[in-house]
Amino acid sequence: MKRKEFWTALSVCMCLSSCAGYDPGFDQAIAISDEYAAVPLVSYSDSSGLWRIFDKPDENRLKIGPSLARSLGGSFGPEVTFVPPTMRETQRTAQNWLASRGRACAVADGRLLVSPQWEFRYSCG
Repeated sequence: MKRKEFWTALSVCMCLSSCAGYDPGFDQAIAISDEYAAVPLVSYSDSSGLWRIFDKPDENRLKIGPSLARSLGGSFGPEVTFVPPTMRETQRTAQNWLASRGRACAVADGRLLVSPQWEFRYSCG
């Protein structure tokens, strides 16, 4: 590729990528994810696969997503694409994980952080 063609292609790509727009919610999602940086990772396995859970019991909230191997395996394995788990599946897994720890909690208020990671708030009785 000639130098002029390279710079033209690069300019087009940059222009097209700026058309996607800025999402301020993305910055908030990253900030929330960063709040879990010091929280120990817990691996949890159920019939849908292996999950990564970061629990903040003193704040009644947790971050949950499929394992890295599950996420990357879908992209590079026999399947062509990775289909992230739904909110309902993820919420059910969070509920089951809390129950497996002997905690009678109700999971609610889920929000997608950065796909496929979710944050849920919960209340315990």
